[in-house]
Amino acid sequence: MSSVIVQVGQCGNQIGQQLWKHIQKDKKATDSHVYVNHDGKLRSVNVDSEPKVVKKLLRDAKKSNFREQNIILGKRGRGTNWSLGYHGLPGEDKLFNDALEAIRKEAERCDCFSGTIMIHSLSGGTGSGLGAHLCEAIRDEYPLQYMLSCLVAPHSSGESPLQHFNSLLCLSWVQRYSDGIILLSNDEILHRLQHRQKDKVDQEPVSFSQMNHHISSCLAGVLLPVDSLTPSSGVSLGMEPWELIRSACPMPALKILHLTQGIKSKSSWDNVASSSVYYLKRHDAQGKMYSSLANVVIARGDTHGTFPDYMKQIEDKVKSTYNCVSWNPYPVDFWTGKFNPAGGKDASSVTMAANYTNFLSPVEYMMSQSKLMYDAGAYLHWYWKYGCTRDDFDQAFESVSDIVTNYKEAVR
Repeated sequence: MSSVIVQVGQCGNQIGQQLWKHIQKDKKATDSHVYVNHDGKLRSVNVDSEPKVVKKLLRDAKKSNFREQNIILGKRGRGTNWSLGYHGLPGEDKLFNDALEAIRKEAERCDCFSGTIMIHSLSGGTGSGLGAHLCEAIRDEYPLQYMLSCLVAPHSSGESPLQHFNSLLCLSWVQRYSDGIILLSNDEILHRLQHRQKDKVDQEPVSFSQMNHHISSCLAGVLLPVDSLTPSSGVSLGMEPWELIRSACPMPALKILHLTQGIKSKSSWDNVASSSVYYLKRHDAQGKMYSSLANVVIARGDTHGTFPDYMKQIEDKVKSTYNCVSWNPYPVDFWTGKFNPAGGKDASSVTMAANYTNFLSPVEYMMSQSKLMYDAGAYLHWYWKYGCTRDDFDQAFESVSDIVTNYKEAVR
């Protein structure tokens, strides 16, 4: 079974390029043709409304494994505006149509097309707007295949005055059309990496490149083949992304996943697992513990088969740290793999994917800010100008409000 990875906008393409480096290191992933075609070309579609991020990829396409026809570029950006990203300029549908056609052709090259993994930002114009439109179109075109959206949330301190509206609209769209959502927060990743930098002698500011590398490493931790899901033939079926949805998303309305990862060399599995949750935010502003509905723990680098000896103590640690709900009798699932794409040669990694409620606080803040701006009529003319309507906002507020309500009821 094969999957197509679609990278949309500056954020999606930067992370995607890092992710492909991890994928190409994994012989099982390349030999099984889950993410790589039989001609050696990657099952990748790169879409951006301006060429500055992807132009190097286009220049190197002939000597790299990216398919040149799958690099879809526009000539002008989307102004950090969801409406402009979703609808495009009047009479300009070429970028959207070309992207959808490239995805269709790539799906037809698959032996057995199982689904689409889309990487994009939650608040950028191209990533949020065009990403949401493509997500909707792919769901309409392939209703029986899976759709996994990997979203990167902006810094809460502010990247754009339109980021709250963009995030609201994008989240409501992917909630409606995706089977699973991996939500990664720039604030949390920056905090995590800053604390890790403290252990180093020569401390330097955390760069965007380091943040993108960390995000791609977390995604590789859950998307690459594992021995637990590989049949005795040794050929991966490529079910990891979709088994993740089945294991960690117990109900269709509750499908937002949180990722953490710990990487250590020559250390016990208990220590590696502890490092992955060391900086996990466990309480909201009122001191109430967040809760998890379901967890998947993926251990990579288990060359000696010692991980099963630590499963019980790691399971207890996960249940305690994530405050797992009582109604799920089996809240923790384990996957293992001998190959570890992240870290050094002798490094082991533990990636944890959790259906965890720590996203509720920033989402509620985003909703409150959006509501204040909407009631005041702030910046709305930029959305009306490019085709957005009041119905779009009403549906978005209702959809995101339902997400918050459903999660609060599930962990009550």
